[in-house]
Amino acid sequence: MSEHLANIMDEHGEYCLRVAYLYVKDWAIAEEIVQDAFFAYYRQQESFEQRSSF
Repeated sequence: MSEHLANIMDEHGEYCLRVAYLYVKDWAIAEEIVQDAFFAYYRQQESFEQRSSF
């Protein structure tokens, strides 16, 4: 895992988890959703065009 991704996860992980939980009302599923989102970013981070914020 890159240091860049680790910083993003540290900065936004808890917030993303809480938002996901608001939708699914299950902590385990919310954690999987957030994990999937960060993994998708990891796979495609070179194509992120910086036209929006995280």
